[in-house]
Amino acid sequence: MIPTTPILDPSLLAWTERLASEWRTIQAECDLLLGERDAIPSLGRIASYHRRIAPDDKWRSFFFEAHGYEVVSNRARCPATAALLDTIPDLVTAFYSVMDAGTHVPRHRGFSKGLLNIHLGLRIPGKAGDCRIQVADQNHGWGEGDLLMFDESFHHEVWNDSDRPRAVLFIQVMRPMRWRGRLLTRATIAVVNRTKYVQQARRSIGATPKRFAQRSRGEGR
Repeated sequence: MIPTTPILDPSLLAWTERLASEWRTIQAECDLLLGERDAIPSLGRIASYHRRIAPDDKWRSFFFEAHGYEVVSNRARCPATAALLDTIPDLVTAFYSVMDAGTHVPRHRGFSKGLLNIHLGLRIPGKAGDCRIQVADQNHGWGEGDLLMFDESFHHEVWNDSDRPRAVLFIQVMRPMRWRGRLLTRATIAVVNRTKYVQQARRSIGATPKRFAQRSRGEGR
């Protein structure tokens, strides 16, 4: 079972070791995008409901998939990263999360205890503590190639006090649970998917329904 603490050991999920081992491949594809500022749109422009926590266009997001939708053109630009994401069971959301210098994301939390957030550090500039996250009352930084996993239902807050962009691969998965918990989480996600906010975001990034028939994640592997 997964503990209910704010910060969790990534090794509790078997697939995280392989993801971390491929971090330089993922970093290289992200670096190509970092050289084109407009290639990574601001989160607030993608989804208006995020403007409370991303009002100034400093938090940028390059989505691969979210809530049952995928961005085919983004997958094509970063094929190695997309292929690795296809091996992750119960994946809900995945994107490059890029925070420009001076970014501050105010305290907020997710909507479900049934979801876990995993960050893979890709570009972490500045000195120790310049780029940091507080989850509940615990402060953590990132390291390039390192994983950070936390329960998104706890309040969290993020800073980039360095002079360069901070980039991580942001992954959200369903928490391993008994069948009742999984059913409840899936039902909650299904309701959220139908909201005008998710549909607005889907349209703004050109996302389409995931092609389950072509890519059955985790089956036959």
